[in-house]
Amino acid sequence: MDLDPSPCNALTSTASGLLVPQTRVTGTSGPAPRRIADDLQSIDVVVNPPAPGACPQAYTIEAYLTPRRGEAGPVADVDLLPTRTSGTWADTALQVTLPEPGTYLVTGDIDTQICATVDDAGSTHLWTTARLVHVGSGGVELGPRQSAQHQFSASPTTRFQHCTSGPTPLSGLVTVTPTQGSKTVRVQAILRGGGPGDGLTGGSTIQLSEFRGSRSYLTYVKVGD
Repeated sequence: MDLDPSPCNALTSTASGLLVPQTRVTGTSGPAPRRIADDLQSIDVVVNPPAPGACPQAYTIEAYLTPRRGEAGPVADVDLLPTRTSGTWADTALQVTLPEPGTYLVTGDIDTQICATVDDAGSTHLWTTARLVHVGSGGVELGPRQSAQHQFSASPTTRFQHCTSGPTPLSGLVTVTPTQGSKTVRVQAILRGGGPGDGLTGGSTIQLSEFRGSRSYLTYVKVGD
């Protein structure tokens, strides 16, 4: 039987018999040249079909890791002065929702501030702390991390005022279980005082203490299923 002479006929006659060449699928790696979906998928898979009439018909399959990710901030500032005496953590508006089961790297760039006077042989011993909590359960996911610290003392007849700020990294791995489905996490902050006078002696006073949401951000990247 004669062979069809069509250039797209994969069947050839060789000295050892008839031969059908194998179709090869080639994978590629590197930066994704384009996206086929939005940020909602973890892996982009692009299948490039052969050109019309190509012979042999070779398909190229490309796979690119595109993890789910997001960012929040800036947000409103929060007054932390009441938390020093109440001992209650203050909620902030800085939060993100981890959208599906898996492990996420959550990174916060958190800023707080304390301004206080130190008066006539007085002293201050104050600090702010930040943490990341699960909005649903209140459980602590990351932290706490100490942020700003105000610790000074003055000699008699001396009085000065000083502000200190504390840009603070708050980062780590947060897991969302299949049962949870998704998880919303939020930054909380608190002002604390230590020692005599709960951090203030000799007539020293606090002018302000705040979570500076206008300078704070929270990001997440999914790193595993």
